Amino acid sequence: MNKSLELEVTDFGPIIEAKIDLRPLTVFLGPSNTGKSYLAILIYALHRVFGGDPRSGKEGFFSTRLPFNLKNKKLSESSANALWEMARSFGELDSRSELQDQDSLVLAPSVADELCSSIDKLAYNLSSEIRRCFGIHETRALLRKGRTVSQIAVRRQISDRDCFVEHKISLAHETEFNSMIPSEKPIWVGEDRFRHFLESSPMYFMKQPRIEKIDRQFLISRLLSSVVEMTLPSLVGPLHLPAYYLPADRTGVMHAHSAMVGALIANAPFAGLRSAPHTPTLSGVLADFLGQLIEIAQTERPEGKRKMEHVIAEIIENSILDGAVRVDRSTPINYPRFSYRPHGWKDNLELANASSMVSELAPMVLYLRHMIEPNNVLIVEEPESHLHPEMQVEFTCQLAALVNAGVRVIVTTHSEWLLEALANIVRRSELPAAANDGKVTLRPEQVGVWLFKPKQRPKGSVVKEIPIDESGLYPSDYEDVSKTLHNDWVDIENGIEGNL
Repeated sequence: MNKSLELEVTDFGPIIEAKIDLRPLTVFLGPSNTGKSYLAILIYALHRVFGGDPRSGKEGFFSTRLPFNLKNKKLSESSANALWEMARSFGELDSRSELQDQDSLVLAPSVADELCSSIDKLAYNLSSEIRRCFGIHETRALLRKGRTVSQIAVRRQISDRDCFVEHKISLAHETEFNSMIPSEKPIWVGEDRFRHFLESSPMYFMKQPRIEKIDRQFLISRLLSSVVEMTLPSLVGPLHLPAYYLPADRTGVMHAHSAMVGALIANAPFAGLRSAPHTPTLSGVLADFLGQLIEIAQTERPEGKRKMEHVIAEIIENSILDGAVRVDRSTPINYPRFSYRPHGWKDNLELANASSMVSELAPMVLYLRHMIEPNNVLIVEEPESHLHPEMQVEFTCQLAALVNAGVRVIVTTHSEWLLEALANIVRRSELPAAANDGKVTLRPEQVGVWLFKPKQRPKGSVVKEIPIDESGLYPSDYEDVSKTLHNDWVDIENGIEGNL
């Protein structure tokens, strides 16, 4: 089954229209001010709502507030009867042979309606998180100039070709959120989740011999909560996964974060004795990045449990940085101090004194070593910043290796080198295994490259997918720049020869 998710937006920031599907590796390409970061931050906000905060372990509103609301909701008689019959039918599935091929769930129309109406009430949570991530006070600040509403649609195929769940978001003065969940069609949930569902407490009580003595409302409320938990991955697709965001200005943040916290500590004794200074508002992506840096040394993986993400971090250090990124705790406040030790050195360099390349990649190394796990999402803005073209190519290979390790990756980029390296990685998947020489590969369906193309009338950008062409490359607009430079060179040469 197709496990990707389609995201469609109109009149959002500088974007006139975009329709993309999120793949294991998703690339946003195009000139500045065309909306790449807008779309990346929106995706991050959706992950925060549906997937939660990976740093604190807090689940998203969808998986916490929604079951809570359902437990305290008075269901219609038809919905209650439908859930009761569902529980009875599942209670009869006792043998392993009957469970073996069960990997989907069918919702009665009344139950699907109950879920939709409850989901729609989470509009405020969604609006609040979008505003937090962008660092704005009103969602209408995200509308394309001259427009009064922005439409966002999230679609997910849940079973057969024509069966989709859809969530529609309207951003204007108020935020509206409407969901459509198909009924009487199988919703794929997977055999393991289905088995866990049947072993949950509502199903246990349904199998008891004196079920008529058990409180009916007790079973129904918990059954509906269990349905939400089981169907969540299908209803929101990869958005239920925890996400991390590495912003484009991470180098400056890495250099300045200790000074910022030091200033806060220095002012702490004067709290309440003088008026508080004006503190600029941070966007949510920067605030989350700062918070994760502060806590990063507390999440060291136990010895003997190194995973592929940790190995990739070491490869980046050895093949690109030519040294190790280190994190230590200062006393007495246990605040992290970041440093860099070049290979062969006995002493560390403060990160602020290391090269821009080291400062740029240090957060990536730290996140891989301390935070990122399979089934996480990593969003990286402009990973090519401060990297020599050769290092951009190597780093692209490590991003592909990360995808193969089970981490979903989204990048925004201006780099032609990254794009060409990625094209080679995809084309290499067509080679026989014996001819590949162990190099990393990704299948074409694992990668999506989306070009943000500016327009003058109407003013804004449109987003289109650019698949690999016959030459084995992703056709971007970089060749137009090359042609312009070549023609300019020809004119200069002709002018010089004409004056000889």
